[in-house]
Amino acid sequence: SRVLPEASQLNGGKLKKRVLELLLELDAEAADRRRAQARRGSDVRVYPSPQEGMATLAADLPADVAAACHALVDELARMLKADGDERPIGEIRTAVFADLLQRPWDDSRPPVTAHLQIIATLASLAGRSDEAGEVNGLPITAAQLRELLEQLDALGVHTPEGGSVTLALTDEDGTLRATSTPDQLRRIAGRGCPEHPAVDCGCAVLDRPEAVDRYTPAAAQERFVRTRDRACRFPTCGQRVGWADADHVVPHAHGGATDCGNLCCLCRSHHRLKTFARGWRFQMSSDGVLTVTTPSGITRTTRPPGLRPPLTADTGPPPPDRVAAPDDDPPPF
Repeated sequence: SRVLPEASQLNGGKLKKRVLELLLELDAEAADRRRAQARRGSDVRVYPSPQEGMATLAADLPADVAAACHALVDELARMLKADGDERPIGEIRTAVFADLLQRPWDDSRPPVTAHLQIIATLASLAGRSDEAGEVNGLPITAAQLRELLEQLDALGVHTPEGGSVTLALTDEDGTLRATSTPDQLRRIAGRGCPEHPAVDCGCAVLDRPEAVDRYTPAAAQERFVRTRDRACRFPTCGQRVGWADADHVVPHAHGGATDCGNLCCLCRSHHRLKTFARGWRFQMSSDGVLTVTTPSGITRTTRPPGLRPPLTADTGPPPPDRVAAPDDDPPPF
């Protein structure tokens, strides 16, 4: 009754703002309760931007704090612009925002290491391919490991200070076979095959970690499963792997092995759903293909990011390009 007389004079944004103002005025106590609940649920999130190569970093903040932060970033950006910075003002704001967070100039605070997961093929690192996410082939023999190490050394791949490098070795279809660090590869390559130390045999010297006879996965299993899955495997989720648990698909209490073929990454919410909600069924193949069936019988399947689907009659290789007849008119037709 109070907003309708003026509603026809307001656009959509102003009408929404006016309604919120009236709600705060008429029920301030309830608004304060909702505000307190919102603060407890606040967080900082990052998600892909629709623009190529970009991402959006967002934080839930009290309105006054958000306004103050934005005003500070804007004022510093405008100062740089006035000093002759030729970049667009929006680009300057983002640079100021990143500098204020990372504070590269501040050596008075204890150092903090940010762990980033970067996945790329050797061919991509060398500029021979645009593909990312796997190392093709089956480099698991001693001779192949030596070849791999030569490529890594030629590319200058090394472990950054405070960080780590994990190498993912896959089959031709993208099935993850093993994970290792460069130092581990050098030790294995130097040791060679214990059965045939004098020759380059075809014996496997590196494969996925063996099962362990306990509930907690071994460190090598954790690394393998997180490298294979890269995110929560529940359909439609995708929570980053750093916030996911290595869950037994067949529960350990029901005889499920602590084996890479029975472990998958689930975020805490979906881990709890699988554990406590009734009627859900989870099954996983040895190569990591996870099938989830809801209590109503709907089934969804997720594949590890690097695993390509098997070729069928519908998904086989594309037919060869048609060769134009000599008398065909060239484009434009």
